[in-house]
Amino acid sequence: MRNKTIIFLFFISQISFSQSTELRPHIIVKGLGNQSYINTQKDSIYLKGLENLIDIEFPNIGDSIFYQLEGFDSQLLNSAFPKIRYTNLSGGKYLLKYRLSSQKDFKTITVNIEEAIWQKWWFFPMIAFYILLLIGIGFYFFFLYNFRQKMKMQQLRNKISSDLHDEVGSNLSSIAIYTQVLKKGLKDSNLLPILDKITANSKESVTLMQDTVWALNPNNDSPERLFKRIEAYAREVLSEKNISYFQQTDIPMEKVKLDMEDRKNLYLILKEGINNIAKHAEATKASLEVSEKNQKIIFTLTDNGVGFEIDQKTEGNGLRNFKERAEESNFELKIESDAGKGTILSICLSH
Repeated sequence: MRNKTIIFLFFISQISFSQSTELRPHIIVKGLGNQSYINTQKDSIYLKGLENLIDIEFPNIGDSIFYQLEGFDSQLLNSAFPKIRYTNLSGGKYLLKYRLSSQKDFKTITVNIEEAIWQKWWFFPMIAFYILLLIGIGFYFFFLYNFRQKMKMQQLRNKISSDLHDEVGSNLSSIAIYTQVLKKGLKDSNLLPILDKITANSKESVTLMQDTVWALNPNNDSPERLFKRIEAYAREVLSEKNISYFQQTDIPMEKVKLDMEDRKNLYLILKEGINNIAKHAEATKASLEVSEKNQKIIFTLTDNGVGFEIDQKTEGNGLRNFKERAEESNFELKIESDAGKGTILSICLSH
């Protein structure tokens, strides 16, 4: 009987020893300042995306611990301390293997971590899409605003050109007509030159007003309209002096890009140059050539007339107007002329 009792106690002690050496980890999961404990009897752990710290604590044992978190650790690790810690694990599924140095078999714990929203495969494409969407909306409203501003500007230009044509043009034409009627009824020769001056100034004002109305009209914004108007004016004025006129464009017209003010200044400079040819050059030929050189558009007005000495020429012949209009539009203006060799007027436009 005594022997049986000794055997039973030995068996109980073996069971107690076996249980005391069983590796039972205590698992702690932390995240966002909270702390939760996982039941150690389960063989799996589930973490939310923002729970980013795992502490696995073992009983105070004398053996070292071998462990590996498959999917994270590249090799088997060894720790002399009864604690394993992982932080900032990305979302996914892992398998934790562990054993004591005195044991042969590994135990496992499945670790499932929910992916945070920024770890989803669609997160960054979605962010990129929203950024592109916002940029697209920004461009849409910008172009819509720009379009509306252009429409308002065109309406304003139409109104101004219409008012100038109807009111100012009518009044100036009336002045010229009344002056002509008055001249017929006057016999005082001293007043006739004054009336002639009034008539000339009125006609000049009408012409200038017509040029301004033409420049303001949005229908004349294209370079084709500009070239045609210059050619029509040159042929009309120069044909009266028996001067042949040739006009040539060596570049695509769409390369000539001018706003309303620059288009008006360019037209008035060329118009003044054509007038000077008709009045003073005594030429038989004149030409206008549009070309491109060094990324610049060049308008060259040439005649084979008598020319003039530029330094001796007075501003009354239009040189001052040339310079003022060129400076206003940042044109590069160049005039070359020698007595008996004709004149070359060059206007250079940057792209």
